[in-house]
Amino acid sequence: MPKDDVIELVEKIAASRKYRSLYPKTIERVVNDCLLKYDKNEVEKRARNLLHQIWGAYYGRRPNFKKLLEHFEDDIKSGRSVEESVLPILCLQSSTKERIPILDDFYSRIFSITGTPKLIIDSACGLNPLTFFWMKLPEDSKYIGFDIDKDQVVFLTSIFKFLGNKQVSLGLGDVLVDNFIPADVVFMLKLLPSLEQQKKGAGLKVIEEQRCRYLVVSYPIRSLSGKQKGMADFYTNQFYGLIKTKPWRVEKLMFATELVLVIEK
Repeated sequence: MPKDDVIELVEKIAASRKYRSLYPKTIERVVNDCLLKYDKNEVEKRARNLLHQIWGAYYGRRPNFKKLLEHFEDDIKSGRSVEESVLPILCLQSSTKERIPILDDFYSRIFSITGTPKLIIDSACGLNPLTFFWMKLPEDSKYIGFDIDKDQVVFLTSIFKFLGNKQVSLGLGDVLVDNFIPADVVFMLKLLPSLEQQKKGAGLKVIEEQRCRYLVVSYPIRSLSGKQKGMADFYTNQFYGLIKTKPWRVEKLMFATELVLVIEK
């Protein structure tokens, strides 16, 4: 497919109602990957299907971020705590909804291994920045979340701006495209299965590229339908197989709804 046709296809997908909030670099990456695998007549369909799998499937229904922000601001003004006010928002995304029951000790157990980080980078963060209020970090610690959803990034930025919180910042970013700044801790929560789905071998490559002392990787232990199928053992074995040639120290944390592996690089 000629370069001009590729650009036109990327722009066409980016302009569509479903994908207009998606990071253009991600769309371009997926289109180029599909060009290597499929006949040019199939590229658009395959690219759209893959974009749905890696992005569109994480919301049961696309939120109205403007109304969500208004509701959140009203809740805070009425005297509700920040934690109470963000819980309904966390429920909108399957990944963060599953994390709610374990938030009270999720980060304390992680930070007992890593120590208190000065800078956290959260890759493919989704709505997870809203769990910042459970991290109990000192005022000089910073958290940066990157995601491929522009509307979501703007929404989260608006929440922290409304709260006057300067510790948290958000930006557009794709771990398969961009290089992020060095950090004490990098979160890659429930991300590796998606990376491997997009490109075989991408998981290890991305792990190797992270410039950090500690990398926190996690996996779901239930399917999206809520069923347990030995997923914790499967992902544990898969992860250790992935890094078998690396001299890294790994500590495993098992939570009721999530498997966490803390890697010291």
